[in-house]
Amino acid sequence: MRPGELELGSGLVRLRSKEQARDYIEALLGFYKAKSEEYGGQMGELLRAVRPAEHEPRDPRQQKDGQRPTARGWLRIGSLPVNNSDPQKAMAEVTLRIVDDYKMKAEKTSEALKSLDEIESRNPGPHNLVFFVNRGVPEAVIIEEAVRKQENFAFSANFRAV
Repeated sequence: MRPGELELGSGLVRLRSKEQARDYIEALLGFYKAKSEEYGGQMGELLRAVRPAEHEPRDPRQQKDGQRPTARGWLRIGSLPVNNSDPQKAMAEVTLRIVDDYKMKAEKTSEALKSLDEIESRNPGPHNLVFFVNRGVPEAVIIEEAVRKQENFAFSANFRAV
């Protein structure tokens, strides 16, 4: 499954088999892990770039060593916070929030994958599964009876009178 086929927002995802459901959840999990690693690498580069020099005064909002960098100069313009005075720290701060979000989504999606095993054991047989996906994370499953093909029996024969 490609990322373009994944429901990363909120909605319903209808899957025709348990195998398809497993593939879908594994694809979501792989996507979130890859994004977390990608942004984690960017965050590492940003944090190395914004390390305060020894002579630089520490930010009073930073309580302990090792805490997240907190950028100065955030202003609210309309509904958005805007930073133009400390862009490196601002970028590191935002990137860290992104990493945290992807890690949380990966954890919840991993839990959904584990739950799928239990769903499969309690509901044997062919089923359609409808996942309620909320902000990219499967949060509920609706199990529908799979539509079975009706077999039409047709009898044809040629008879001859003797």
